[in-house]
Amino acid sequence: MRYPLWCKVGDAPPAVPNYNDKRGFHMLITVLPRPWRRVACTLALVALATVIAPSGFAAPAAKALRLYILDCGTISPMDPALFSLKKEEIKGDASFVSPCYLIVHPKGTLIWDVGQVPDAMIPDDGTEVVNDRILKATRRLTTQLAALGYTPKDLNFVAMSHYHADHTANANAFAGSTWIVQQAEYDAMFSTAQLGIRTPDSYKDLKDAKRITLHNSDHDVFGDGSVVVKSAPGHTPGHQMLFLRLKHFGPLLLMGDLYHLPEERSLDRVPTFDFDAATTRTTRKTVEAFIRQTHATAWIQHDPATYAPLKKAPAFYD
Repeated sequence: MRYPLWCKVGDAPPAVPNYNDKRGFHMLITVLPRPWRRVACTLALVALATVIAPSGFAAPAAKALRLYILDCGTISPMDPALFSLKKEEIKGDASFVSPCYLIVHPKGTLIWDVGQVPDAMIPDDGTEVVNDRILKATRRLTTQLAALGYTPKDLNFVAMSHYHADHTANANAFAGSTWIVQQAEYDAMFSTAQLGIRTPDSYKDLKDAKRITLHNSDHDVFGDGSVVVKSAPGHTPGHQMLFLRLKHFGPLLLMGDLYHLPEERSLDRVPTFDFDAATTRTTRKTVEAFIRQTHATAWIQHDPATYAPLKKAPAFYD
């Protein structure tokens, strides 16, 4: 191993050690007995390498399934009528949250939903950015991943609940991952037809990405039943959900946009902008039966009341 000049022994140390300066470290080294100086330098270099190593390199392999919840912004209050509800029928003001989720499994990683404001629009100083008038964010998705030791290229799989703009903003960053998507959703995403709530530029790089294409079917991502993409059409043609079997938390269903508000669920209301309301209702009946069968906790992803008490990254559920 080659040692930097400031690890050379035998020179006189500076008069006053500065712990933020290499000469200060030099003094700390030179006051040690000579046989220990090289050992101290070696340990310091190892520590330095750890600090400057790429974040993805530092990510430890998971010994058990983990779920990290990431902050991908909020949505300004919307008209409850869009969800076939009246103001007096709901709690709150019909504002929403838009989380993203990182799933870390011993066999790989999956990002679920990828934000509503492109990272390129979000500054580093925490300033809130507003996209499309109502979609807000203060934190970059990639920065949050980096804090956990990952870059987009480190992630094995990407999947989104559906193609609406509040779920796809950073999809292009994951074009190197294997994309898990329903065929009906893929067709809608790249259709030349005029479809609302869609921003094709945000996911254009996925068009020719490696993908697992599903046909109104479920997919066991890692082959052990612990992470399953579940078909749930209606809100969009190929809307899907994510089911997790966490060892300590228990079974959990991330519901995508099957519901936006709890009152949709309790009052049997379907948003006016769903692709097929009848299919949504059929899917909901199937999903409610699945929840009863598995005893799963079901999270309405956009619901602020559901989201508020949850642990956020770097904390996790396992």
